[in-house]
Amino acid sequence: MNKKLAEVLAEVFGLRAAEIHPGLQKDDVGTWDSLKQMDLVMSLEREFDLALDIPDILRMTSVAGIVSVLKDKGVDLEN
Repeated sequence: MNKKLAEVLAEVFGLRAAEIHPGLQKDDVGTWDSLKQMDLVMSLEREFDLALDIPDILRMTSVAGIVSVLKDKGVDLEN
C-alpha cells in the first residue's frame, strides 16, 4: 500500500494506516458516507495534483477502486 495514499485514507476516514488494505470497501467503513466521499475526492485531488470526474468518483467504492482510478490518472503508487 502506498504510504501517501494510506495516510490520506486514514485521515479522511479516521482509521489507522494499518487498517487500510486493497480489500477494504465502503460498506466496511462506518464513516464512509457521501460527505466523506467528497472529502476523499478533494483530499486526493490536492495530494496527487489531479482532477477527478464523476465516473472516477463513482468507481471509488473500495481501496482497490481508488487505486485503479489513481493509476488510470497516471499516479505512480509504487513508492
